[in-house]
Amino acid sequence: MGSLLINIVIGIFIYLMVTGPEGLAERFQFINDNWTIYSGHWRAEFLIMILVAIGAVYFALQYKSIGWTIVAIGQFIILWTYPLMLGGYRNTPFELASMANQMAIITFNFGNLMFFTGLFLMYLKSEVLQPWLRKVALICSAILTILFFIIVIDVLEWKDVLMLAPLVNIMYLVNAFYGLKLDADPQFKVVTS
Repeated sequence: MGSLLINIVIGIFIYLMVTGPEGLAERFQFINDNWTIYSGHWRAEFLIMILVAIGAVYFALQYKSIGWTIVAIGQFIILWTYPLMLGGYRNTPFELASMANQMAIITFNFGNLMFFTGLFLMYLKSEVLQPWLRKVALICSAILTILFFIIVIDVLEWKDVLMLAPLVNIMYLVNAFYGLKLDADPQFKVVTS
């Protein structure tokens, strides 16, 4: 459920970011001026990401899979992004808001590196998906793992590769389908690593 709902939240976030100003100081002021909308959005996203983390923990325990375990760890790291934003952006001086923003970005990027690495390992060993969909999942998760690695080591920033953002949506949709197939028939052969 979380992997489906996050796509809606990502769409709303893109809309909110497009409507805001360009400069960082102006953006923080805009966020504070519209705090009810932004904080509500981040709280909803936080809850949805908790659902994804719960699903990852469930499947990690169910199948004793290192891939699902790494996905769960990635989700727990990503979850720290939301308190940083919710606590760091509200009525704080620009310097503190900027520091909270940098911490949130680093946390988000490292968590996503772990998340997509886990998905890649999971799809590499799994026989649950149809072969063509498994290949799509492997390619997308490999690209996103490499991308977030490059971002984490500070070669590029997320804004430099924003055109690859739809791959994130594809991965969440594939992950939702994968979870539904596993949950519908837990007798699927899932090779653990």
